[in-house]
Amino acid sequence: AGANNVIMPDKIGGAHMASLVVRPDVIEFIDYVMGQGSGTMNLEEIIFEEIPQEYQGKSIREINFRDKTGANIVGLKLPSGEYIINPDPAMQIKPGTKIFVLGDSNQIEAFKNVMKLKEQK
Repeated sequence: AGANNVIMPDKIGGAHMASLVVRPDVIEFIDYVMGQGSGTMNLEEIIFEEIPQEYQGKSIREINFRDKTGANIVGLKLPSGEYIINPDPAMQIKPGTKIFVLGDSNQIEAFKNVMKLKEQK
């Protein structure tokens, strides 16, 4: 029952400010996506075991999330802990994988409906 992460606000704030100086548009875009700006984008985490059986073990291309919902799979966290950013459409989603989905509120809602997901906490 220990801590999983240590949060150091001064370090985070300092790194954020330094990045704003060096790459302001990139940081502004990330802030926008993460909801700190005026944007309406959402980044959701979906656990493999929560998606319907019919989609399990298929490739991202076969599942065709984007055409069905408008939302994008922007990353995966494999059971090994490795992150895959912008996964290849041919990649199969396997048990124990966490799926990171990006979309506006309507796209995320459509994604949850298509995937028959319950409201996540």
